[in-house]
Amino acid sequence: MNAPGLCENWAMPNKNPKKSRPPAVALNDSYWEQIMRWLNKAHPATGGWAVLFQELQALIASLLNENNIAPRIRYFEKAVVELLGRFAVIAGTTQEIDFQLRAGRAYENFGAWEQALAAYQRAVELSTSHRFMPQKIEALRWIGNIQSNQNKWQLAEQAYQESLQLSVQNDDATGQAQAENSLGILYFEQGEFEQAAAHWTTALELAEKMQAKNLMAVVYNDFGALANVQGQWEKALAYYGASLPQFEITGDAASMASTYHNMAMSYADKGNWMKASINYEKSYRLARQLGNVHLQALVKLNRVELYLALGDAALAEELCRQALQTYRQLQDHLGEADACKFLGIIAAKKRAWTKAKAHFEQSLALAREFNYPLGEAEARWEYGRMLKQKGAATLARAQLKQALALFRKVNASVEIEKVQNEITALKLA
Repeated sequence: MNAPGLCENWAMPNKNPKKSRPPAVALNDSYWEQIMRWLNKAHPATGGWAVLFQELQALIASLLNENNIAPRIRYFEKAVVELLGRFAVIAGTTQEIDFQLRAGRAYENFGAWEQALAAYQRAVELSTSHRFMPQKIEALRWIGNIQSNQNKWQLAEQAYQESLQLSVQNDDATGQAQAENSLGILYFEQGEFEQAAAHWTTALELAEKMQAKNLMAVVYNDFGALANVQGQWEKALAYYGASLPQFEITGDAASMASTYHNMAMSYADKGNWMKASINYEKSYRLARQLGNVHLQALVKLNRVELYLALGDAALAEELCRQALQTYRQLQDHLGEADACKFLGIIAAKKRAWTKAKAHFEQSLALAREFNYPLGEAEARWEYGRMLKQKGAATLARAQLKQALALFRKVNASVEIEKVQNEITALKLA
């Protein structure tokens, strides 16, 4: 059971990078020629900057796969400069703010965290007058999202709270609901599930009052993720079933991708591998179309569990290493912790005890450093199982007891019962 993908108000949140600007990379002239042909036809007035950037992301994603993160970012940066240069004459403040916000979202999809943060901060700087308050509220929320992704929990909370306060002061119910949803995600990622649920309940109440159906669907998806983590799979699937049709109606591909991924996780936890596989594939296909590098890695990682269950350890290991490579490029430490855990499981199946131990201990170190109690609990559980398999019962019991305490902290009822049973079995052995 790995972390689900949460909906961040019409976009997938990325997690836990500390990304510096990519080094200079050589660009392929033929790729740039294709991008230039697109640029020569591009115009923001046809659908706004959001549509334009979506098209640009899709084009670059079609040219380079998700393993080519640095060149993807360089092509996008170069194209952004070209767009800004071409349309700066007609771009007033409103257009420039929107440009920065949409560019920031695109940079996030590519995993370019610092560039995204710079774009959002520029949008805040430009939003000086009262008429730009909605844009400032949005930019602050996305700044919080980047800081949350970098595990800068306090800075993220400050940005979200500022967004929330400005929303309340300006009677912006939509902004208030979105900020409450973001705060819920922040607490969820730290394993503070009660606080997450409280914020999501407030967000849902606000969305229902406004009849903001897409935002209601976003919160349903988040409640589904919470139910899934707590082992309430039918409840989780009911939430996803309520949210998915709305995303399909509005064409919210990012939230659809997140929901398909979460549904796949629920089916996998139930042992329904066929439905899990179908939904993982739907999620991965959408993530590729969006150019969302992080979600592609997340789907690959969770398919590891699926292939292990189906007995294909070689494919599971290959997917795990691909996901790990992406997580390390993104400096996504929680994703890296989960990937190391799975590499430990795979090594244990081969009875490669030294390698398994190293992978589990690396996973635990990352989980502790970046405050990831659910990931730490899962790694300790699997580490304990490996030690039991190896015949080190006393050490196994110690790991399982620590895992049990952490699962209790996050109220993961299914795991609590399973770990308790395994501890009892060890005592009786």
